[in-house]
Amino acid sequence: MFELILSPPWQMHPDVTRLAPGANGVALVHRSNDARYTAIGGQAICEYLEEAGDGVGLLPRMLEDRAEARRIWRHSEDNLKEAVDYLLFERVIMARKRSHTPNSSALRRGAHALRGSLTFFNYLAETRPFMAGRTLTLADLSLAATLSCFDYFNDVPWDLVPDLRNWYSRMKSRPSFRPLLKDEIDGTRPAKHYANLDF
Repeated sequence: MFELILSPPWQMHPDVTRLAPGANGVALVHRSNDARYTAIGGQAICEYLEEAGDGVGLLPRMLEDRAEARRIWRHSEDNLKEAVDYLLFERVIMARKRSHTPNSSALRRGAHALRGSLTFFNYLAETRPFMAGRTLTLADLSLAATLSCFDYFNDVPWDLVPDLRNWYSRMKSRPSFRPLLKDEIDGTRPAKHYANLDF
């Protein structure tokens, strides 16, 4: 059982800053009996849930496989950071702050950065069943979640990365991923194909 409290980046919930010094972004507060545990940031939350779980997690059992999953997970976040900073920051946060259309120069830089990053992930999708190897891991979920944000605005050039497109189609088809495709940003409708499982 959990309670979801929305805290958009452009209007952070005041409780987030009270959790820990310098806290911002997503946070998980876990209460167990009289104890309270806090994990702040996407990576910290994923690692906390992995370690606190019942043994069935999203990092492989073998140490070498776990290391590869962590490597690709970190690589996906680092490699897509420039595209996130330009495309998503401009489309979502700056558009709300300025209340007008995004800066076209920033969008061009973001689109260029995104195209440059996708080649590597297309190679992984071509040579492996999943991003880090033989099984679904946090690397897949992290990358798929980020790509879904770009795809919401129709920013992913899927025709240039057909193997990545097939992998993403499989990710979209997972029951746990489908609720994400129903989310919408106020005042902005997603691309027509966004929620289609076969696109």
